[in-house]
Amino acid sequence: KRCKIDSPGESGSNNDNSNSGNNIFCKECLEYVPRRNYQGHLRSNKHKNNVCFAVDDGVHVIRCAFKNRLISYRMSPTETHVNVSDFMNDIKAKIVKVINDQLKRHNPLKINFELFGAYYLDTKNITDIKSFQSKYQVITISDPIEDLFQSLSEIVDRKNSEFQQKDSGWTLVQLLYLEINILKFNALRASSYIPLPPFISNKKAVLNIQNNDEYCFAYSLVAALFNPKGSPQLPSSYPNFRDVFNWNGVQFPVSMKQISTFEANNINISINVYGVEKILKDGTTSYEIVGPLYYSKLKKQHHINLLYISNDMGNQHYCLIKDFSKLVSKQLSNSNGKKFFCDACIHYFRTENALKRHTERDCNQVYTKLPSTNPKVDKTGNICPENILTFNNYHKQIRHPFVVYADFESMIVPIQTVEPNPLQSFSIQTQKHEPYSWCYYIKSTYNDEWSILRQYRGVDAATKFIDSLENDIKEIYHKHLKNQVPMQPLSKNEKKSYDDSTTCFICGNEFVSGSENVKVRDHCHVTGKYRGSAHSRCNLNFKLQNYIPIFFHNLSGYDSHLFIKHLGNKTDEINVLPLSTENYITFSKHLFVDEIEVNGKKEKKFINLRFLDSFKFLSSSLDVLSRNLADDQCSEIRKFFNCDEEFKLLRMKGCFPYSYVDCLEKLDEKNIPPYDQFYDIMRGENISLEEYDRVLNVYNVFHCKNLGEYSDIYLKCDVLLLADVFENFRDLCMKIYGLDSAHYFTAPGLTWDAMLKYSKVRLELLTDMDMYHFFKKGIRGGVSTCITRKSVANNEHLMDYDPQHLKSFIQYLDVTNLYGSAMREYLPHSGFTWLSETEIQNFNLFDVGDEDDLGYILEVDLQYPQSLHSLHNDLPFCPENIVPPNSRQKKINPQSF
Repeated sequence: KRCKIDSPGESGSNNDNSNSGNNIFCKECLEYVPRRNYQGHLRSNKHKNNVCFAVDDGVHVIRCAFKNRLISYRMSPTETHVNVSDFMNDIKAKIVKVINDQLKRHNPLKINFELFGAYYLDTKNITDIKSFQSKYQVITISDPIEDLFQSLSEIVDRKNSEFQQKDSGWTLVQLLYLEINILKFNALRASSYIPLPPFISNKKAVLNIQNNDEYCFAYSLVAALFNPKGSPQLPSSYPNFRDVFNWNGVQFPVSMKQISTFEANNINISINVYGVEKILKDGTTSYEIVGPLYYSKLKKQHHINLLYISNDMGNQHYCLIKDFSKLVSKQLSNSNGKKFFCDACIHYFRTENALKRHTERDCNQVYTKLPSTNPKVDKTGNICPENILTFNNYHKQIRHPFVVYADFESMIVPIQTVEPNPLQSFSIQTQKHEPYSWCYYIKSTYNDEWSILRQYRGVDAATKFIDSLENDIKEIYHKHLKNQVPMQPLSKNEKKSYDDSTTCFICGNEFVSGSENVKVRDHCHVTGKYRGSAHSRCNLNFKLQNYIPIFFHNLSGYDSHLFIKHLGNKTDEINVLPLSTENYITFSKHLFVDEIEVNGKKEKKFINLRFLDSFKFLSSSLDVLSRNLADDQCSEIRKFFNCDEEFKLLRMKGCFPYSYVDCLEKLDEKNIPPYDQFYDIMRGENISLEEYDRVLNVYNVFHCKNLGEYSDIYLKCDVLLLADVFENFRDLCMKIYGLDSAHYFTAPGLTWDAMLKYSKVRLELLTDMDMYHFFKKGIRGGVSTCITRKSVANNEHLMDYDPQHLKSFIQYLDVTNLYGSAMREYLPHSGFTWLSETEIQNFNLFDVGDEDDLGYILEVDLQYPQSLHSLHNDLPFCPENIVPPNSRQKKINPQSF
């Protein structure tokens, strides 16, 4: 059955709509549809329900009239599901079969998934069908269908989760069916005509050339310069683009990278390119203009703005933006007042002078989206404006059940190099670090009998470290994390505490009678112990996270380079959060731990191994940190070295001859190397004699047979000391802030959450772009530094004073914790508004106290008296962030010009 387009005469209908050429009669649905809505009608659930028919149990075919689409299938599950993975596994066999069948007939194919579900909106008491679709992916007959299935399934699963998590208010009731759209793959369709989304076409601000080739970029440019001789949408209405422009070095279809080449060929043309982004807002899908994707800083005689769009089949298309203001106006503001737009960052201003000032000073050519004041529902179920920022990471109040502490030891192997060319810049690599041993300690939070210590010394240490760690994590998952422990029966005191409680122990807010966010019992899923009374919504969000934190001290600067390549040799997914190409904040690996059978189907289970740097929380050496601990705080060292003599030797960091060990054979030596062999080439210093005596004492007390055994004790001690240091830090954070530092990447992230939680502040984020740049212009940064490497004083109070020369003195001034002390002052947090002209005229700075509830941020012009210039020349007040004379970039200038 195909949906036919009939003329009024063919339909035989007496309906008045049949006399209009603007309507199309759909025989399958027995109704007239406005021509402009017909493509949407073909995609509607109503139409697809009318044209689908069963071909197998739970498999329907949806015939359609779209070009290049071979066929669409609708897959229904055998059971009711609310979990996407369960749903997809239920219908997996059906999906594989239909894709196989189509590949035998047509190769290659482009395929996408669209998942449909019923969702309930509590605030309006309505149920609606929502769908989430993936992009099309190409598959050939030689490609594994399993990979395609997994990839597309993960996309729709993620979109479904994001829809519910982004405060949309919609709750999934039931997953209904999956539609699979299968297309012929035609790689030559790139840059051919793509219809504009209605939200763009209805604005009449964009001209979309209806080409059937790959020259849409060229057609859009000639349409910008010439009036059409026919229909504006037809390429034939304009001059031949090859006769108008110089296309040397430009290939079609034109990519963004080639636009600069085109501009160089055509010196009177400049181009900006913008894109379209799909967003989820208030539970519905909408679109925004974003960019610029390509930006020309120098506006030339003919400046042209283009819109770059794409469709689900992977095709791209350029269109001409005729009226930029009309295109983006409603996206940024619903007000009807006159607006002046910046085409570099897509923001508007109320006056032309404000736009000019922004363009000259503030614009960074990046679209910056500010939050709005529209209401949203937060994680606790409360309604608040979008621009209010509060603490909401309640799951980080749970102490992580398992944390790993680890370390490597490496030998420093010399490298033989050739003599470099002295006429060129060069660096010489003289040595490389090869790991020969490792140790890790898996610390259990709830039961110390579950803790594990592993150690290895020998060849291929990095690979064996990863293999051993992965095996232990898998075992921990199966023993302690796979199955949730049910809640233990409550004691009398716990029952009374629950009955008497009036506030949620998770978020701290009161329980409201009659609310659907009811009071429930919360318990630990690892131990089964009752934790407290909580809101039902808080209880759902208060769960263990799917990662295991693994801490090294100085992971970023050293240890990561020893094993990350071996971690990446595996087939599992690796994610990196980098500071640079060689320095990482964190990296993680998705470890497959289990295959669970759900409703007769297999589902893969992964755990994230999250590698972290404890130095980014505690930025001192392990030696200093361990010395700061009291003996009773070194509980992990004490567990393994309970003898007082052993404990006293090992409760502080030991010493090791790093530079001496350059091969494994040296670890077999039966004596500790001489004192001079402990000289560290990297640090350029030796250990003290007292430290050397302690090394000898450790060697003897532990009856070490060789240097390798001493190395094992040294490494084991380092790992346990790190565990003691960080476990005490975790204890302190939990005691003061109620947050587990093991959930964070760095100290700033922990500090930020601690501030929000401890202060209970409601930070009002700026929604006014002028205010944003007003604050931004106030940023100064550091203005003072010591650049004199050496200074010699002629101090009359010292023995080497020379009366033949002028007296001179050296004074060192420093403010400790300058930024920290500033952050402890009264800070602005809400109620930001501009002063009126009258308020500015009546403003008196001396009437404002430093600790008043209402503060002011001022931009002023200052007159700096000429008489003070020489006196203040070294460090004047109020340095400016300006472009100084004979310079091109802004600098902090503590000088007057």
